Amino acid sequence: MLKSREVDAFIDRNYAPPGAAQEEEYLAEFMKRAGADGAGSEKLPDEEEYLALFMAHSLEEPRSGGELVPDVYLHRGLDIKYSKFVSNYSRLDPGSGIGLIRLTSASVTQEGFSVHSPDATLMCYSLLGEGEVVVDGRGIKLRKYDFVWLYCSRRPHFRALPGRSWDCAFVRVHGAPGSSLFADACRKLREDGVMQLTFGAGTRFRSLIWQLLSARTETGPNPESVYAHLLLSLFVEVDLALVGSSVRQVIVPDIIAAIQSYLDRNYSRSLSLDSLSHTFNISKDHMSREFKRYVGKSPNEYLIDVRLDRAKELLVDSKRTIAEIGQLVGIPNTNHFLYLFKSREGVTPSAFRKQRI
Repeated sequence: MLKSREVDAFIDRNYAPPGAAQEEEYLAEFMKRAGADGAGSEKLPDEEEYLALFMAHSLEEPRSGGELVPDVYLHRGLDIKYSKFVSNYSRLDPGSGIGLIRLTSASVTQEGFSVHSPDATLMCYSLLGEGEVVVDGRGIKLRKYDFVWLYCSRRPHFRALPGRSWDCAFVRVHGAPGSSLFADACRKLREDGVMQLTFGAGTRFRSLIWQLLSARTETGPNPESVYAHLLLSLFVEVDLALVGSSVRQVIVPDIIAAIQSYLDRNYSRSLSLDSLSHTFNISKDHMSREFKRYVGKSPNEYLIDVRLDRAKELLVDSKRTIAEIGQLVGIPNTNHFLYLFKSREGVTPSAFRKQRI
């Protein structure tokens, strides 16, 4: 029986379907490994499933193959919650150099995991908590809303910070991106090898990530086309961020980051500038001015975005009433909740729910 680390290496090696010339070599290796002594290792799928997995990859059906072995065996430091392969993006953007794309949402452990592929790039968007990615011996700290896009050939290692949980969205892109539709992002990635940005609550980028990772997106008509268009929109949002003012890399002061994190965690409570000022021992005026300087919006505007961001998730993923959802996200006045939602989203909460179910 294969040992878990051998499964890690073997499946990572074969995410990109092997060529026909390699099939006999891989099959021989499969049979040798499947019959190996697995004493003391975890129980894994039997030999028939290994053979089926091999055949799926050799026939260029990575979705079928990937589903045969539970994701927990792919990365020991990664608790995968959702995963999907998208294979038809190139039809929408021919000449982009992009092949198979894998969408994943997962919790990263403190042990973490490493990625290596000579022909892939990886997007990581921090959904909740804190962690870091270590590239070429340098650690890049990622808080909630931070984004990084890098080459897998640089062997990045992702890990949660000690004592912290870290939930992330990953978009693994096979091929070297060279699309004319988001040329600045491709150039930046090619020249620097790594790209860092931030996409906060209420941004188009975050909404797209949420749609890509929602299982409900698969149930609509022509879902493959929907996924391809959502991915193109995601890439374009990165491009827009690069050419806009948000491309500037600013080190956010710890006090502002702490206030931002506090709002992320306590959005359901009754909060005011006075209470924030008291909690963090900072004057209201100075806090408001510095928060807007580094985050791009006032604390109140940011809090509304966080609340509505959570409300959209509850509208789609729960059967709670509009009034209940308003209560849960910290806007107990239903009329005010309806007003805020309609003014910012362009539709009522009920209409938003119907559009996505």
